[in-house]
Amino acid sequence: MSESRNALVTGGTRGLGLAVARRLAAEGWHTTVLGLDPGRLDKVRAMAAAEELPLHAVRADVTSEESVRAVFAELTGSRPLHLCVNNAGRNLSRLLLRAPRADGGELLTHPLDEWERTLRLCLTGVFLVGREAAAAMVRHGVGGTIVNVSSGLAAGAYGQSAYTAAKAGVEALTRTWSYELGGHGIRVVAVAPGVMDGEALREKSTALPRHARYMDGLKRFVPLGRWGAEEEVADAVCFAARNPYVTGSVIRVDGGGPPGWVP
Repeated sequence: MSESRNALVTGGTRGLGLAVARRLAAEGWHTTVLGLDPGRLDKVRAMAAAEELPLHAVRADVTSEESVRAVFAELTGSRPLHLCVNNAGRNLSRLLLRAPRADGGELLTHPLDEWERTLRLCLTGVFLVGREAAAAMVRHGVGGTIVNVSSGLAAGAYGQSAYTAAKAGVEALTRTWSYELGGHGIRVVAVAPGVMDGEALREKSTALPRHARYMDGLKRFVPLGRWGAEEEVADAVCFAARNPYVTGSVIRVDGGGPPGWVP
């Protein structure tokens, strides 16, 4: 990989995003990660310096049009962008309806603000960053690749109304943009991970033993019998970045399942 190749990874200060960014940097991409938490941004900078990786960390809010435009003006104004990985997101588990307890109480419904926050980050953020990335690639006339991180749950899952709707939208954007941008030499690919045995899962399982037991039971529905590793998803992103004839596709990295959460 040429050292002049430039990549951008959103949500790149922890977990899957950081694993992708480190892999790209290790393969010679000059990689910039976007994040919001100043402490995590500093940790990425320290890690990059210690490992001598061409990895940089910049604060940006992918849900803000103003913030996204400003960071792209700074990062891509004078140099081309070859790869953009839309990874920022959060998974909020919430039932559409929660029936009242046997001893009474009111029927609870999915809060609108949680729906809107999830879609803003997981779908609108992909739109804003993808739009600016495509524009930068066209302006510099070098083509490029946009990789959108979807989810193995995009087809629907128990207790995941907002997240699954957003990820289904991400896959629809991927196909739509592949049609629109192919003539500009821009490929658009989605990578859909299953459950990752990473920091987020370990933290939640440690804090909530009931969740840990539930996840252990769910694992039996995965044909390969285990959760994925973040490095395996990073492999798929790198494949999407370097294969010149892949576009409009969804690469599923989920061990074969499960098809969705079960109650």
